[in-house]
Amino acid sequence: MREREDPAEWHGAHIVDEQDLSFSSDQKAKSRARRRQNAVFAVMAVLVMTVTVGALLIATGNWKPGADATAADTAEPTPVKIENAKCPEVDFSYQDPQSFKIRVLNTTNIAGLASDTAKSLEERGFKIASLTSGWDSLSATTGAVIAGPDGYAQAFTVQRQVPGAVFIFDPEKWGTTVDLAVGEKYEGLQKDRKLDTSAGKLVCAPAE
Repeated sequence: MREREDPAEWHGAHIVDEQDLSFSSDQKAKSRARRRQNAVFAVMAVLVMTVTVGALLIATGNWKPGADATAADTAEPTPVKIENAKCPEVDFSYQDPQSFKIRVLNTTNIAGLASDTAKSLEERGFKIASLTSGWDSLSATTGAVIAGPDGYAQAFTVQRQVPGAVFIFDPEKWGTTVDLAVGEKYEGLQKDRKLDTSAGKLVCAPAE
């Protein structure tokens, strides 16, 4: 007796019907959908990571959106002609904190004042040369930034970090190293959001 032929086969070959075509099409559609979904997830992950990194940089003060060019880009050498050495009437540019060193002096009897100040400055990228004490005459003040003829711009940069500090010119001090003498009225460095890095003049100590 002749075996009943399978309607889905012809001469031993499987006949692709409408149902098979529909199944194959569905599989391809699902595969394309999965690829699109994976691509969307990948893009979202990159965006989330970018936003997170940006937020961290802003929070730590390492990135200020819309800010002017960095200090390193705008730094200029100290003007050659200084008519009044004790208190120059010229504008100085904010310098790169890594381009010079600061010696921090504690003018008071407050233990750890110099080291705490130095640590705060280091967190902002400044280089600390040493810690010491001295300038007792400034103990009742906020403090002073002391520099010689080669350190005007550097002194200006440090002064912007310490609200209330005045500039004192020391003709015997050479090089760009700056002394920061901290007094009893010192309350900490200027807040990052209020820090002004535009060019400007030194605020000098009152003439004696």
